[in-house]
Amino acid sequence: MLGLAAALPAGAQSVVATVTAGPIPIAVVVNSATNKIYVASYSATGQVTVIDGATNATTAIPVGSYPYTLGINKVTNKVYVANSGSASVTVIDGATNATTTIPVGSNPSSIAVNATTNTIYVANESIDGTISVINGATNAVMGNIFAGFNPTAVAVDPTTNTLFAIAGPNNTFTNVPGPTVYAINPTTQVILEAVVGKPVKAMMVNSASGQLYVAQGDLGGADVVSIADVNANSGGDYPIGGLSTLGQGLDINTVTNVAYFAHSDGLGDVLVVDGGKLTATNIAVGTNPGGVAVDSATNMAYVTSIVSNGTVTAIDGASGLTTTIPVGSMPTQVGVNPVTNKVYVLNNDAKGTVTILNGIPLTVAPQFVSQPQSQTVNIGSAVVFSIAANGRPLPAYQWSLNGVPLSDGNGITGSTGTTLFLANVTAADAGAYTVTATNSSSSVTSSVANLTVTNAADPGRLINLSTRATVQGPSDGTAVDPLIAGFVVAGKGSKSVILRGVGPGLAAFGISDPLPQPNLTLYDSASQPNVITQDTGWQNAPTAPAKAPWLGVVTPLDATAADFSEVGAFALTPGLPDSAVKISLPAGAYTSQISTTGSGSGLVLAEVYDEDQGVPSAQLINISSRALVGITDGGMIAGFVIGGSSAQTVLIRASGPALAEFNLTNPLPDPQLQLFDGHQNLIASNSAWGGNPTIASVASLVGAFAWTNPASLDCALLVTLPPGSYTAQVSPAGDDFGTALVEVYAVP
Repeated sequence: MLGLAAALPAGAQSVVATVTAGPIPIAVVVNSATNKIYVASYSATGQVTVIDGATNATTAIPVGSYPYTLGINKVTNKVYVANSGSASVTVIDGATNATTTIPVGSNPSSIAVNATTNTIYVANESIDGTISVINGATNAVMGNIFAGFNPTAVAVDPTTNTLFAIAGPNNTFTNVPGPTVYAINPTTQVILEAVVGKPVKAMMVNSASGQLYVAQGDLGGADVVSIADVNANSGGDYPIGGLSTLGQGLDINTVTNVAYFAHSDGLGDVLVVDGGKLTATNIAVGTNPGGVAVDSATNMAYVTSIVSNGTVTAIDGASGLTTTIPVGSMPTQVGVNPVTNKVYVLNNDAKGTVTILNGIPLTVAPQFVSQPQSQTVNIGSAVVFSIAANGRPLPAYQWSLNGVPLSDGNGITGSTGTTLFLANVTAADAGAYTVTATNSSSSVTSSVANLTVTNAADPGRLINLSTRATVQGPSDGTAVDPLIAGFVVAGKGSKSVILRGVGPGLAAFGISDPLPQPNLTLYDSASQPNVITQDTGWQNAPTAPAKAPWLGVVTPLDATAADFSEVGAFALTPGLPDSAVKISLPAGAYTSQISTTGSGSGLVLAEVYDEDQGVPSAQLINISSRALVGITDGGMIAGFVIGGSSAQTVLIRASGPALAEFNLTNPLPDPQLQLFDGHQNLIASNSAWGGNPTIASVASLVGAFAWTNPASLDCALLVTLPPGSYTAQVSPAGDDFGTALVEVYAVP
């Protein structure tokens, strides 16, 4: 398989055991010092299940009704259970499992523990707006702090002893929208500042860096707040952009000062915030991410996907690589022991099971996900060998020819990367290619890929190009979202092509929502594009241009059933309003735009067929299609055919975020790119290009616009393919939509 995206090492994240923790497991804390795991079950007859991390044996401890959340003091080995149904906190002695019940305010919903002062703060989510303060040594309630309305969460910085509360507006801050975050001095009970004047859903303190991480609600994004600035009452609100509403899944790697926020609206990604650089990136995970737990020892983050066939996504904090691990049904929360590296996943199933996983270790030997493939190319053309490998840390690479290490230069690019590119190959380049992957654990060498160089009279080339996407009709009489398909003719002389816009004809292939009235318009590439021809029905003569420069230059014709048969296109049904044009074009760039002549919307296919027989001097060298892509339309599909007798190297790109620089208002934020062969076998995929220097170099070579952000979620594949038909599919990684651009370039 070619160019499959690398992931974290397989096998390291195996399921160790599954234990039962009671119905509706809702919260988990881990005492890494004692290797005990505590799971609260949200029920009227509340209980906390203690899991022995060494043996996986369980012990059920009765607590108050509807235990909602947990807190832990690892210094005193005590666990605190907020019982929302009985207005109490149960204290569990970790050494004996003995319990003590402490009455607090109504509906306790959050607990913060200051291990330095041995003080416990309990947010009582009720109209009286209190935070109960418990003395950890005596289990006595020392009093109540009045925050805002309905405090839902508390956090504490043990270094500065600053208390933070999420609550509605306090009387002191009548102009502050709620809920928001208040910073409180627990000794004087003075509110220092309303830290974030916007809706808030979750927060967490990194005492090592002196920063508070705040997950915004309806507005999306996150804030990083300097606790020093808060105590100086000088502000310190540093907004970090996000895609959408964030949920309550939040955890911090205190070593790297990186926080992971789970999006809660189904996008299927995690906002990763670097507290040192005050930057943020998005990493795609499973659908509906919920709980987050970070193993600071191995720099791994684990994120649950709350779906029936539940998964946990492991994220490598160093590389951003991910891997997906099947667990139980509807996993909500997750905990991790940084000493044993075991992961505990709470499944909200009928029995309340907990899936126990072996976490990703610090060091894993390199493994090849895909091997390089043998190729046969024509002399003077380009060839690509690519692999995907994983390991921890990420391996370094060295390509070799016949056992001799290669270096960049003289047409070679990527000799120390995952993609080796050879330009203008000669007979001297033929031979056996291998790559060796090395990290601190060990080295491994790939299988051999042989390169054969021929001098064929009929070399490989692109001959047919197509794109399928959704066209939106004018809902208000003005706005439309057409399918815009650009293509380039290069070489000498002219190129005879068949252009089609197929809507109703797709119904024969089981498409239930084809565009009812496609309209095909061909433009040139002038700064103010000229219309070359237009067609609204394949059995009607297309229009000729009404003015120069195209008037009299070419004569567009109605494409016939015989033309379709000649180029291998499927037949169109007479009488249906599909569009088709036959035209001869000189070298240059062109745009075929498919819109609708009515108000309907639906799927449409834009096609460009090479009608010239033999090996013409002018050839099709790329197609680039832009359209609105969503999760309900199967994505945007770009098809192409490689003709001739040898392989052709192509660069395939799916741009989403990169389109923002062209002032598009709704670029697809998270495209994923998949390449299939003519039998619909997946042969390559990519979900983020990662700043691959070979991709950037070849993009410049073929004249593609530059991607300026190496960390963007734009996708690319550089592959050498034998003659045959292929489809490149662009779809959202999550449950979102937006405009995407797919490009297929023939690499010379």
